Amino acid sequence: YASSKLQRETMYSQTIESYQKMIDSSEISAEQKAIAQNEIIKINNEKNAIMIIENLIITKGFDNVVVFINSKSVNVVVKAGNLAPEDVAQIQNIVERELNTEISNIHISTK
Repeated sequence: YASSKLQRETMYSQTIESYQKMIDSSEISAEQKAIAQNEIIKINNEKNAIMIIENLIITKGFDNVVVFINSKSVNVVVKAGNLAPEDVAQIQNIVERELNTEISNIHISTK
């Protein structure tokens, strides 16, 4: 879990760094800089939502969790043997609420 979270954080940091270089460049138009700034804001909002989701799921009694988001789906990996239907429902509810996403786009697995 720690390794996955570190890899995710590294990816976000590299992406933000790339956008920041665009913003700092004198060769980029004001419009492109605004787009880059908006992307940084989106990434930071996503990182915050992931942190909230992971912490809320852990407070439900799970040892560990990692969340990955791509353009169309949210993958949640929970450290647990088996998940009862009510556990799945709670996790889906948390993810749906924090990311404003459809339940059909939330994929939960255990490890």
